[in-house]
Amino acid sequence: MTNKELKCWVCDSKDFRLIKNSDVVEYLDSNNFAITNFDYGKTGELQRCLNCGFIQCTDLDKVVGFYEDLVDTEYENTRKERKLQEKRLVKFLSKFKREGTLLDIGAGSGIMVEAALEMGYKAEGIEPSKWLQKNAEKLGLPVYQGIFPHPNTPGPYDIITLVDVIEHVTEPGDLLNGISKTLASDGIFILVTPDVNSLAAKIFGYRWWHYRFAHIGYFNKKNLIALLNKTGFEVIKLTRPSWYFTLKYLGIRFLSFFPKFMRFPLPEFLERIIVPVNLRDSILVVCTLKNKNA
Repeated sequence: MTNKELKCWVCDSKDFRLIKNSDVVEYLDSNNFAITNFDYGKTGELQRCLNCGFIQCTDLDKVVGFYEDLVDTEYENTRKERKLQEKRLVKFLSKFKREGTLLDIGAGSGIMVEAALEMGYKAEGIEPSKWLQKNAEKLGLPVYQGIFPHPNTPGPYDIITLVDVIEHVTEPGDLLNGISKTLASDGIFILVTPDVNSLAAKIFGYRWWHYRFAHIGYFNKKNLIALLNKTGFEVIKLTRPSWYFTLKYLGIRFLSFFPKFMRFPLPEFLERIIVPVNLRDSILVVCTLKNKNA
């Protein structure tokens, strides 16, 4: 794809600069797109918009099929700690909306949905992975297989959450436009995505853990807010979210930065120790609709 054919998914500019060549050697499969994949630094071709700074992948624009076939057993094995972070997020959003209907887009096996249901919300989700959706179904959680918009979730919803999803999609503006039409007039929208301008991203460069095949769009705070405003949202809160991991999970990923001969097995007791982590390299925004009273 040449620069003349490119258009920025955020500002529509056609001025780009190639910043990273593709790491695709032969072919990709759904394992490359697993939630817990840690082939850090491996991406498709990346181009930076010279107008707004958004970075988009130019050679991986048809990725839905990878997510439909995705199987990620390690994700399910870390459900306990992921549930802690989702409960924390639901508690945070309850400050803005204490009750009502909630839709989680990119719901995985329904961990956010489960946490919201336990806190009294009428929650449901959408998930492209057939395997993850089946796991949610086995737990009795209302998660529908497919992508947004989905015929089973016409809305309107009091709360819509999009946590670590927008960086996986082409044309994120279309996704946000659809969400704005599905959100209740007095509803709130929660979005979380990595911050490519964060200190961690600058220190690690292309070894930053969010540079991976699955991520095809990289936002900073300024262009994320610009896209939200463009698609009908007003940002009322911006913060940096925390995540929960076991020490073993963190240790394995830490060791991945070293040559293989320097890696060693970690003791099993580290699997039982869960810690909060906030490297301030993700953005969490709370939004309402513009002109909501019109």
